[in-house]
Amino acid sequence: MGRQSQKVKQKGLAFALVLAFVLILALAATAFIALSGTEIRMVRRQSDSTRAFYIAEGGLERAIYDLRQDFINDLTDPSWADENINNIPDAVTPVGPDNIDFYLLSYTDNSLDDGSYTVELRNVDDGAGGSLDDEIWVKSTGTYGDSTRTIVVFVKIYNISPWNTAIFGGAGTGGVLINGNVDIRGSVHILGIGLTPTDYAINMSGTANIGNNYKGIPSTLLSRIPACPTTTFNGETLESLGAVLRVKQGLVGLSGSAIAGQADISGNDYKETLDGVYVTDGYGGNKGASNVYSDNGTANAYDLGDVVTFPSLGDPYQDYDTYQEYLKDNALVISDPAKLDELDDITPTSNFSYTDGTNTISMDGSGNLTISGIVYLDNDGTLGMGKHGSDKTITYSGSGIIVAEGDVEIDINLLTANTFPTSDVLGIMTPGEIEFDEANIDVMGAFYAETKIEAEKQTDIAGTLVSNYVDMGSQVPSVYQVPALYDNLPTGMINLWNIWAITTRSWQEI
Repeated sequence: MGRQSQKVKQKGLAFALVLAFVLILALAATAFIALSGTEIRMVRRQSDSTRAFYIAEGGLERAIYDLRQDFINDLTDPSWADENINNIPDAVTPVGPDNIDFYLLSYTDNSLDDGSYTVELRNVDDGAGGSLDDEIWVKSTGTYGDSTRTIVVFVKIYNISPWNTAIFGGAGTGGVLINGNVDIRGSVHILGIGLTPTDYAINMSGTANIGNNYKGIPSTLLSRIPACPTTTFNGETLESLGAVLRVKQGLVGLSGSAIAGQADISGNDYKETLDGVYVTDGYGGNKGASNVYSDNGTANAYDLGDVVTFPSLGDPYQDYDTYQEYLKDNALVISDPAKLDELDDITPTSNFSYTDGTNTISMDGSGNLTISGIVYLDNDGTLGMGKHGSDKTITYSGSGIIVAEGDVEIDINLLTANTFPTSDVLGIMTPGEIEFDEANIDVMGAFYAETKIEAEKQTDIAGTLVSNYVDMGSQVPSVYQVPALYDNLPTGMINLWNIWAITTRSWQEI
């Protein structure tokens, strides 16, 4: 019995051990199943969250597209504060504006990838109780299953027309596109076509400056142009040209006291810093990036991709082989040698009148020029404007352009009779060169020279220079952008259409 009892006890212990082992396996299996289920749910939630994020991005991209189309489709007065965003949900229902709370951009179809998104907008206070036209907050929330993700971005739209700059440059000659000691007030946009990362697109020295305001502008020009626009910056309402420096290819050289922007000074009426700089190849000179003062720092590369190209008179246009042929076919064409000689030597005492009934150019002998439509100087005709004795001012009225097959030289004050460019605006174009070669002259207009623009002396220019190469010499000429120009270009001016680009100035997920 004792031996049998011992065997029973051993069998009971073995059974208990087996039972315990089975129980441990069962508990482990249960824990594994529970853990697996938790991990599966976590993976599913992560997947749903990721898909919700991508859906939010999709809603954001759609909103940015519609915001850009809102400007493209409104040819008169585009705005994000006019109660209409690209006719969404329709052309009648008001949409905003509100610069305090977000409001819904009501898409009728907001489904995407088995989820959905909602888009909300909030305008930016203009500092005077209203909303800015061209800046806005966009909030996009994506939903997939039980997951939601929200992205908020701040965007600004730019008219990147060459005529919405102080200087627009293309390919250059011998590398440098803007050279010398110059005071530029307004945006500068350089493509730098063909330049290498070690070539200079801009090489400024002395007291050269790219500025964001009209401080120091001659009163002769200031009295004839619209007031400088204003913006809210660091809690102040300041005059600002919205100046941006863009260089697609090539270095920006700053040496000596040359600067791009200035350090912010509170308490005055001007915005000193540039609104942004977008330079792919960086900075050179003995000061380089240390002399750049910009709201977005100096590390941002060119941001417009291949959207912008340099406009050429040799480009095809409509049914014409070249844009220059289009201009000639729609112009008053001056081909008579005597008339061409007269237009090559215009002075304040010149007296002539040429017209075809649609296009007109005339001088009255008392320094007053009238321009309307397109005037084309054929047979390599050149345009020259110079002083007569001590009289070195021509005052023009009307809206028109002069196209010279040859070069252009302006050595005289060329001023509007009324407000530039909303009342009077003159455009001058040539496939060759435009030269300003007289000390202390004030000039107003839109100037295009495909080859080169050169300012040898102290010329003050209100308007825009568009050329492949701009040589500003060493005598501190000045160029003052007039923001109203691109909306008031004379008919026929090359690239007179608007080009809109949206940039994202901040991005965050909330």
